[in-house]
Amino acid sequence: QLDLTTAYNTLAGLPCGTVVGTANIGGTTRAAGVYCSPSSILVTGDLTLDGGGDPNAVFVFQAGSTITTAGSIILINGAQAKNVFWQVGSSATLGGGPATWQGSILALTTITLNNNITLIGRALARNGAVTLGTSDTITLP
Repeated sequence: QLDLTTAYNTLAGLPCGTVVGTANIGGTTRAAGVYCSPSSILVTGDLTLDGGGDPNAVFVFQAGSTITTAGSIILINGAQAKNVFWQVGSSATLGGGPATWQGSILALTTITLNNNITLIGRALARNGAVTLGTSDTITLP
């Protein structure tokens, strides 16, 4: 729990590189960097993360409140799930399966994986539960 709190606070303290606001970022391609929204992040459709040929490229998404999904995360050009982080100020809900989500989710409150979600990463909730649906799979990156 102490390591989770340290990691969460470290991610939350990173300076924002690109404000994504509350717009849907599904259907877009993003280079490595820190992306933030003062409230929620919505991913409907596939979000492509482009490592630019660097296997050490890091992607951080900071949501002030929630992350809600109905899509998948696609990694290209060297991007790796172990270098993708989702820092959530409240709760994350991964839905719309079947879908593949990649990266470590660090939520202040809860994380819910609805049915038929494949997570290549970690689901870590600081103050609440991680709830799994039917036919969900979690694989460490």
